Amino acid sequence: MKKPLLFFYYSHESNPARASFLPVMAWLCEERGIDYDAYFAVRPSLADIGDFLPFAGNRHEEQFYFLTNFYDKVKFFALSENDNIPFERFLAARGDQIFKRKSFEIVELYDELFTLADADFPDSAVVFPSKEFEIPDEEVELGDFRIEGKSRIDTFFYPDIFFRKALGINFEQSDSEFEKLRSRGVKKLFLACCPKQAVNRFSSLGFETEVIEYFDTSDTLLSLTGRICKRWIDLGKGIALGNDPITLRWTPKYLRERILPIASVNTLQGAVEVISELAEKTGNYNIWGSQVFDDGIIAEFSKKGIVLNLAHDVEIGITLRSEIKLPALWLKKAPSPTSEEITDSELIRHVDNGDVPVCFVHYAADIGHLPVLPRYLDLHTVKGIRDGIAFPANWWDYAGETLEQIYIPRDQGGIFPTSEPMVSSLGTGVGTEAEGYFPSEEYLKNLLKAREKIAEKVGEGNIPLGYYSFQDSCPKYKHNTAEPQFEIIREAGFEYAITYKSEGKYPEVIYEDQDFIVLNQQSEHWSFSPFEDLLRWERELSGVKKSWIIIGLDSPFWGMVPCYFGVASKGLDLSLMRKTMLYASKGGKSGKLFIVKPHELVRYVKLILKK
Repeated sequence: MKKPLLFFYYSHESNPARASFLPVMAWLCEERGIDYDAYFAVRPSLADIGDFLPFAGNRHEEQFYFLTNFYDKVKFFALSENDNIPFERFLAARGDQIFKRKSFEIVELYDELFTLADADFPDSAVVFPSKEFEIPDEEVELGDFRIEGKSRIDTFFYPDIFFRKALGINFEQSDSEFEKLRSRGVKKLFLACCPKQAVNRFSSLGFETEVIEYFDTSDTLLSLTGRICKRWIDLGKGIALGNDPITLRWTPKYLRERILPIASVNTLQGAVEVISELAEKTGNYNIWGSQVFDDGIIAEFSKKGIVLNLAHDVEIGITLRSEIKLPALWLKKAPSPTSEEITDSELIRHVDNGDVPVCFVHYAADIGHLPVLPRYLDLHTVKGIRDGIAFPANWWDYAGETLEQIYIPRDQGGIFPTSEPMVSSLGTGVGTEAEGYFPSEEYLKNLLKAREKIAEKVGEGNIPLGYYSFQDSCPKYKHNTAEPQFEIIREAGFEYAITYKSEGKYPEVIYEDQDFIVLNQQSEHWSFSPFEDLLRWERELSGVKKSWIIIGLDSPFWGMVPCYFGVASKGLDLSLMRKTMLYASKGGKSGKLFIVKPHELVRYVKLILKK
């Protein structure tokens, strides 16, 4: 059933007034019971993943079209320095109202918003600078990898606007724009990190002023956002981690869910303590956002029991997508990919013949890895390919209509039964699962929560049988430096797991408890040379009976734009994946290889153990 109305805001990263309007629209919509979302065109903020917005490659326009199907009318507000903006032509064809202004016309856009909502202007506004600040303590330089120590900070003041139910406006607006605000009943300005002359400037224009935030040379993104969070912690329900563009992209979600922003780049180590303290106060240890550039920080967060939902800045376009609930209909009754597999008799024939099963497992444990999915489906259009893919439960919130292809037969346009879903890492997000890192009790709770969510979407019969971790024995990618918590995975209800313990070594059963079994993988963590690794293990295992090959793959490096062109991919791309997997499916040089899904491999190993 359609909802009557959606308010949607668009702006772009370079716009001086980009961060002002959305928090105002948000509190006004919530007062009126209207759904809202926003889209900020931002560039990837991290090195080596591209120079411009991967809009089409990440299907942002399709996400927007999907969303608007569920609303009778969309009211579209835009602050843009250019006339050519996304979504406008589509909305015009729908007959929706479009309100488009330049950054220096923000008061006029407010006029249109409040007139449309039949509401009066508030009597206060939050003022902040839109300029870029030099923040040398946030600079990162690791060899050729560098992140400059500079950032805009306007993004982070949305709690001050939203919770005060004030307007937002950037300091650089002309006096005439501020005079327009005064003429509309705005009396008081809350000044955040404005220049020293701000008080005199606005007092002379007839405003009452109050300074709520400073930013001096000793400040960092972490210190600034830490103060903002503490100011509003009693109203906050969660915490996010990121930088400027990551926070900007996810602001609509943060507003709807009362998530407060922590920003940090080079100060990430200090962010662990700040966020853990704030998480304790909100009672929410599920942190949204990004590790920015440092995977190693995930291990430190794990010690605090913090789950990271790694979303980043350009991967997901429409944040409200997760609120659209599709009915299950046939999906809960659909056969599981593990219900249609190589038969026992075929596996026994392979055992007797001394054949070597090859299993490819794709790691995709972030919500930020979701753009891999269309490329993954492309890969499965190739006859002979079968594998496993491990992803978190919240993929179903953002791409349920695409994931269903895993359960639709090939002759009906899907890829069933060639792909086997697995659960990744904590199931609800990412953490270092090793002993001494993520707490056992919370580890179990998160896995059970993930299984429950999956069951709600696809039914009990389609809960994955297999599990694939992030760092179960290799905190900070230091191989075999910790012990996995296999008993937790078994207790959560999984039948098998693939571990990094003894990774890169000869195949072996690492752990067994009744029907639960854990296998090591032959790649060292994730392979960036899968064809060479496959050839090497084919030679190594020549003449070795009862063996197998598991190759783990980090999916973003072959499946996300621009990586799938071979850029920033460490040598992986789609054509190499196809070549490698088909080599295995056709028997390899030895003629002994055959390709399997993870559960098929587990069954093969159990048959070996019985023999």
